[in-house]
Amino acid sequence: MEFKDAFGKKYTLSIKDVKEELKDADILALMNGILVNNLISTENGSLVEKVSANVITKETTEVEI
Repeated sequence: MEFKDAFGKKYTLSIKDVKEELKDADILALMNGILVNNLISTENGSLVEKVSANVITKETTEVEI
């Protein structure tokens, strides 16, 4: 998840091992909650804007030896 702080600087928050059934609405609700409740403060002040969010998946394929 990427946010901007009060000075327009990008702040990235990563969460590992999210549930497979996670929906876009869940991510947006979390991001909104972080902003509305002022949960994260940077050296440049509070986070003030959502920029983007990505769910990155990892697939492992075994190689036969």
